[in-house]
Amino acid sequence: MEPDFAFVESLYRGLMPEVRLAVDQAVEAVVRARRRGGKVVVVTGSGPNVHEGVTALLAELVRKGLVQGISTS
Repeated sequence: MEPDFAFVESLYRGLMPEVRLAVDQAVEAVVRARRRGGKVVVVTGSGPNVHEGVTALLAELVRKGLVQGISTS
């Protein structure tokens, strides 16, 4: 499945400016960590009942190598 960049861009443009800034900062932190050989772990507080849609998205991030681990509460 190819990413729908136009859709992602439309979501991004629909965010409030302060939310876009937070997204940009998070992306920059992930890129910096990966460039220096670090690993990225997603920490989610949903306990064992992570919504199946979120589970699929997290699995894809791992499959693509963007995330190296997942931790739940």
